[in-house]
Formats: sequence, structure tokens, C-alpha cells
Amino acid sequence: MTVAKHLACGGIWLMASTALAQPLITESAIDWLLDCPIPQVEHLDPEVLARTQCGVVSVPRNYAAPRQGNLRLYVTRVGARDPLSREGVVFAQAGDTTRRNRAGTFAVQLASRWGAYSNQAYRTLLNRYDVIELSPRDLKHKNGLEQAVRDMEFVRAQLGDAQLHYLGNAGATRLGSRYGALFPDRVARMVLVNAEPGEKAAPRVAQLHLKDTATPGPSGCVNQWVGDFLAYGKQPPASTRCLDSGAWE
Repeated sequence: MTVAKHLACGGIWLMASTALAQPLITESAIDWLLDCPIPQVEHLDPEVLARTQCGVVSVPRNYAAPRQGNLRLYVTRVGARDPLSREGVVFAQAGDTTRRNRAGTFAVQLASRWGAYSNQAYRTLLNRYDVIELSPRDLKHKNGLEQAVRDMEFVRAQLGDAQLHYLGNAGATRLGSRYGALFPDRVARMVLVNAEPGEKAAPRVAQLHLKDTATPGPSGCVNQWVGDFLAYGKQPPASTRCLDSGAWE
């Protein structure tokens, strides 16, 4: 065998060895826990809980000044029912401050509620998307909002998804809108419910702005269009009674 052939074989062996040395699971800054410390809350679907993972992620206290140290935030992930057909993630944040000390329950409750609906859009979301909840910082302060936006972008990158869907309610609509303004290319679709008056919509982001009506349950206006828009990008007609056009500048 000539020297050239030896070198060629050696190169092939080296490339094969390098490929075999690559980890099968990409390392992440999220430390996934063996058990989820989710408090006992009614109406949590056992099937949803079986697909739920909890983790801790260390993020900079101040992204502009990393030397100020880190914070530990909780990440909850309800995995897609059909992981082989998985298409992405839906970040879901509750703006209700009463949920502050119940991190992780919103994502689980949301997936449990969607599972009880017969709507095809929600079946699509549950089958093909992970539902993600990240414990937020204090969104009432501008600096806290800015840092929380970068927390979400950091976790998105750690999960390995090029884009995300976002569903936020009340105070969490500010988080979604600001994220869309800073990272428009990272947003596939975004639904903001019960936004605060005067909040500006993020440009170049496919958004749906809704407000709660008196009709609860799966047939309610908000519930119908959240699923259709997140799953398929379907916009409601202008006459839809739960469209929220007055809160946006």
C-alpha cells in the first residue's frame, strides 16, 4: 500500500473516530431533575404529569454585567405526546402574580386543560410541541423585564429550537412583546391575552391579541383562537368578539 493510501485510510479512520466521539445528547446549561417539585394542585392530568420534566438553569443576574453573579431559575417542560413528530416549543407564561410561588403549575395546568378539549388544534399542539414555563423575574421593573427577556432567549437556545411560540397572559404580555421586539426572528407565532393598555406590539412578529370574554370553557372565543393561531397561524375574522385591538398602539 502506498503512503498516499495509508494517509487516506488514516484520514477516514480519524473522521470516523471523531464522529463516534460526538456525544449522543448535546450538553445543556439546564440541569434536569429526577423529580418535579410541583405542588399538589387540583385538575392536573396524570398523563400530562408523566410527560413533565423540571430543571434548574443558571442565568446571569445582569446580562450586561456578568460578573454580578448568577440566578437559578426553574424550567418546566411538558413534552410532546408524539416526540418523533415534534415540531417545536410553546413558551407559556402566566401574568397573574398569585402564581409566583407556584412555578411550573401553569404549563402543566395548561396542557391538562388542552388535553380535555376536543379541538384538533390543541391535539396538534400537545402532540407536536413541548410546553415550556420559565420562572420569571419581577416584570414590573424595566430592568427585570429586560433580563427576563434574555432569560427566555437563553433557555430557547439551550433547548435547541430555532424559533418558539409564545402564549402570555396579563403582565406576561409585556414579556412576550419585548421578546418579539428584541428577537423577532426567533418568534414563530405569539398570542397575548388581556394585555395592559398602551402596550406596544412587536413589529415583524405574527401576533394575535385577545381579551377574555364572559364565556369560559373550550367553546369560548379566546380558547378557540389561541389553539387555531398557535397550531396553524389561523387569524380570526375582524368581527370576532374577543379580539383586543384597543390596547395596542
